[in-house]
Amino acid sequence: MKRVLVFLTSVLFVLAIACTSDKRAETQSQETASADTLSNDSSSNCVNPNSTNVAPMALGMRAMFEQMKMIRAEIEKGNGLQAGQFKMVDFINATPTDTTLLTDEFFIRAGQFKRAFNDLVQPGGNARDRYNAVLDACVNCHLENCPGPVKKINGLMFK
Repeated sequence: MKRVLVFLTSVLFVLAIACTSDKRAETQSQETASADTLSNDSSSNCVNPNSTNVAPMALGMRAMFEQMKMIRAEIEKGNGLQAGQFKMVDFINATPTDTTLLTDEFFIRAGQFKRAFNDLVQPGGNARDRYNAVLDACVNCHLENCPGPVKKINGLMFK
């Protein structure tokens, strides 16, 4: 009786491991297929805000969007902006989800964004115009390089 019990326990153990291994292999193959599909479609990499593989550039853009909302609120209150008060995301050195997007055009657009943002936080002048210039740089890059939330960015603009 003891041998039968040991045998049945062993069979159950082997079956449990086999089922677990099959599910794990199936899950891994599905994840690999999903990753391959995403990496082969650069457009989906740009516009998929729910991706589980979020690159530093995408995270930076999300942070920049939130920061631009705060900057807008400061401008609406009539508060002046100061250098160092807000941190610019360095898109030139940020790793994108899809490295094929790192074209000469991208680096030109990223430089335009950087200059516009640095101008924004300088004292004097029309802060609303400088703020809109930063958002224009974002929109221009998204229109030329990687589809992005243009409508959402335009929603931040001063009219």
